Amino acid sequence: MTTDAASSSKRNARFYTLGCKVNQYETQAIRESFERKGVRDAEGDREALCDFVVLNTCTVTEDADKTNRYWIRRLRREHPGACLVVTGCYVKRNRKEIEAMPEVDHIFTNDEKSVLADRLLEDAGKVQEDESQEFLNFSPLAISKSEGRTRAYVKIQDGCNHLCSFCKVALVRGRSRSRVLSEIKEEVIRLRDAGYREVILTGIQLGAYGLDLQHFPSDPLLEVVSVCARVEGIERIRLSSIELTDLNQSLRDAFRSFPKLCPHLHIPLQSGDNEVLRRMNRRYTREMYRDVVLELQAKVPDFSLSIDVMTGFPGETEEQFQNTLELLNLVKPLKSHVFPYSRREGTQAAAFGILPLQVVRDRVRRMIAWTDNLSQGIRCNYLGRSFEVLVEHRDERTGIWVGHTANFLKVFFEFPQDIQGCMITARLEKLLHEGFYGVVTTKESA
Repeated sequence: MTTDAASSSKRNARFYTLGCKVNQYETQAIRESFERKGVRDAEGDREALCDFVVLNTCTVTEDADKTNRYWIRRLRREHPGACLVVTGCYVKRNRKEIEAMPEVDHIFTNDEKSVLADRLLEDAGKVQEDESQEFLNFSPLAISKSEGRTRAYVKIQDGCNHLCSFCKVALVRGRSRSRVLSEIKEEVIRLRDAGYREVILTGIQLGAYGLDLQHFPSDPLLEVVSVCARVEGIERIRLSSIELTDLNQSLRDAFRSFPKLCPHLHIPLQSGDNEVLRRMNRRYTREMYRDVVLELQAKVPDFSLSIDVMTGFPGETEEQFQNTLELLNLVKPLKSHVFPYSRREGTQAAAFGILPLQVVRDRVRRMIAWTDNLSQGIRCNYLGRSFEVLVEHRDERTGIWVGHTANFLKVFFEFPQDIQGCMITARLEKLLHEGFYGVVTTKESA
C-alpha cells in the first residue's frame, strides 16, 4: 500500500464520536491528521465509499457500552469494505470484548489517537498497536478548526486524580496529564485566525491542570485563562465541567478579573446528601457545594449553573433523595443532566449492590420533572432583558438562527442576512423548550 499524499487523496474516511466534549475534540484531531495525509473527510457525501471508518467510543455507563457495540455492528453493515477502527475509552477495559467482534479491523487506545492515522496509512496490513506508552504523557493532539465556525473546544488536560466510587473514567483515562501552555496559546491563536471568537477550555478533570507540570504558577488554570484572555480576537473564554473541589477562590474571583471569562460553569453535583457523597468519594459536602454556588450567584452578574446529578446510587434512601431535591432548590441550576446509577466493573461501588430498577426509574422521572420546573422558573427571570448573543448557525429547514449568550442561554431568532460568527444583541421575548425566542435589537458593524 502506498503512503504518499497523492494516492491518499483518492481515499475517503468517516469519523463517529460517542460521549463527551473531550472525545469530540479528539475526533477532530484525528480527522485533521487524516486530512494532512490527503484522506478526505466524506461527511455529507452520501455517495462516497469509505476506505476508513473511525469510531471514538465512551464507557461512562453500561448503556454507553451497549451503544458502542451497536455502532460497531451498524458501521460494518453500512461500510462493508472499509477498514473499521475502534478507539476511545471503551478500549481500555474492554479490549478482549472488542477483539472478539469480527466487524473490527483495528483497535487503538486513547494515547494512540495521535498516531492512529500514521500507523494506518504507513502500512494497513502491518499496523502495530501498542499500549506500553499509555498514560505517560499528554497525548500530542491538536486542531485548527471545530464544528461550526464560532465556538471551539481546546483540550488542555487529560486524566483524573479522583477515584469516585461509581466512575470508570480514572481507570480508562489514567491520572491527570497537562498540555504545555505554549501549545495551548498556539492553538487558541490558530483558532482565532480561522475565525473562532469563543474557546472552551476542556479536559477530563479540568481543575487538575498544571499539577503535574514543573515551574508553574500557584494557579495554573488561572494562568491559562490569563494567556487566552490576551489573545486579541478571542472574545469569550469558557470553562467546561469543573469539580467543586478544584474551584478555588482565585478561580471564583477570576470572573471579575477577566471580562472575557463567561459567567457560566458546569459543576457536577451527583448528590445533595452528605452520606451518599461520602460513599461516592466525592470529597465535598452539600454545605460546601451550596456555599460556593451561592457566592458565585451573589458576586458574578447573571451567573448560571449547570449540573450532573445521579439518582439511585446504591443504598440511597428516599430521605437522601429528598435532600438532593432540597439542595437543588437552593442552588437553582439552569440546566441539569439527570442520569441513573450505572454499575461499572472495577469500581468500588460495584460491590455495593443495586436498588430495585423501578425505584431508580421513578426517582429519575421525579428528578427530571423537578429540575425542568426549576429551569423554567430561572429562565422566566430573563424574559424582557437584552443580551449579547454569539451567532452560531442557521437551521436550514426553518431559517431560524441559533446562538448563545455568555451565560449559556440558548437563543433562537430571525434575521435576513448571513450573520454566522457575528455578535448581536437580542431581547428575550418568549420561552421555548430549549431556550428563548429573541428579537435582534442591534448587530455589530461588519
